[in-house]
Amino acid sequence: MQKDRFKLNELVLYDNNAERQEAVGVIVRHVVEMFDPELKLTLTTDPEVAMTDADFIFAQMRVGLYAMREQDEKIPLKYGVVGQETCGPGGLAYGLRTIYPMVELIDYCEKYAKPTYWIVNYSNPAAIVAKATFRLRPKARILNICDMPVAI
Repeated sequence: MQKDRFKLNELVLYDNNAERQEAVGVIVRHVVEMFDPELKLTLTTDPEVAMTDADFIFAQMRVGLYAMREQDEKIPLKYGVVGQETCGPGGLAYGLRTIYPMVELIDYCEKYAKPTYWIVNYSNPAAIVAKATFRLRPKARILNICDMPVAI
């Protein structure tokens, strides 16, 4: 990582689950200390703290956590249908669960972030979330991305 090429002033980790956030925070703190010890790192469960004056928000959410993913995959299989988190009945259920939490995130950004903010959304299933957020918040500054950029 070349910090001179893309200098960050602050990195804020936001999660609505403090216990999970603290576990992830341990790793992120270590990486920040290795690569840019001067970078201000904030961990918060408060959306106002997290989004205030933000330029970029990288979002990934798994609504229902892994317990619901298991259901999304097993229930369709029980009926001889594809059981997968991004397609079929399980993908539809996961997508529907994700729409309103994503809209809530957009609303936080509209309220607290800079007017020029961008959300880069990695939440699956990407197509369902993208279409729904566009219909519900058509002026939102959001880029919905699938896992394809990793391959690019």
